[in-house]
Amino acid sequence: MRLRFRYISILALAILSCNDDLVITNTVSDTQMVVNAAANNGEQIELEVIRPNLITEDTFNRPISGVQVELLKNGTVVETRYTGSKGQIKFATKAVGGDSLTLRMVKEDFEPANSTIKAPFVIPILQFDTTTRRRNVLGCRVSFYDPVKDEDFYQLEMVGYRWFYKIHPITGERQDSIWATQSLSMRSVNKLFFSDNNIINNRQSFELLNDKIFNGKNFVLDVDISAFVLEEQPDRSAIKLLRFELNHIDKAYYDFLSTISLNRPVYGGPFSIASQVPTNIEGGLGIFAATASDTAFISLE
Repeated sequence: MRLRFRYISILALAILSCNDDLVITNTVSDTQMVVNAAANNGEQIELEVIRPNLITEDTFNRPISGVQVELLKNGTVVETRYTGSKGQIKFATKAVGGDSLTLRMVKEDFEPANSTIKAPFVIPILQFDTTTRRRNVLGCRVSFYDPVKDEDFYQLEMVGYRWFYKIHPITGERQDSIWATQSLSMRSVNKLFFSDNNIINNRQSFELLNDKIFNGKNFVLDVDISAFVLEEQPDRSAIKLLRFELNHIDKAYYDFLSTISLNRPVYGGPFSIASQVPTNIEGGLGIFAATASDTAFISLE
């Protein structure tokens, strides 16, 4: 999983849109840096810094170069780097579960900014299997054990792998193909239950979870995937492989993703719901996100 840089353009705005009118209800200073950083367990820590001009087409063309960034691990400075022409840094240091990670950013004419997170541990997937195959759905079951100590947060993702074809405009024949993924919605949940046999029947979205109702228990999720999604189409093969990804995330990233989901396109456009997008960058705007991922696969061939 990667923190998606495209979300950075709405990191600290509360915006209400009616047709083409935008009303910004959050004050943004020209001297604030907008920081987008990711610490994915076992991977190099990455960072991007841009100017706070967040509602124009030039947003992604406004990187801040020459920002001095200190990376601290458990209170000790381990690297000092400067952002390049694209406003980005890829540190040599890798995120490790349990570490306290701090970023300190300084640039002349900008307010100093900093952020501290605790890197989460990988939570292993215990089960990822198909359960039932009926005419119009394929059932899958996923399970993992939630630690009993702290409050934990999760992002769940399921994708299918298939061949996508280029269709000849005249003959309709398949030409070049590419092996690619297709996101599968987690909204087709029919039940979930825990190790104490409490069962909840519903059809809600479980892309994001906190462990308030299953802390210290075995979490089991049953998902129905529409056969229409799985089947062969003129421009694509049937799905050959399923991948489930369990992302153990920190609270700041959970809050960020929860709010971002409110900004998905609805009536009136993507900004038609007013929402305050949280930031964990002190002195600036943005998100320093921590994740730890485990993946499992099912072959459908």
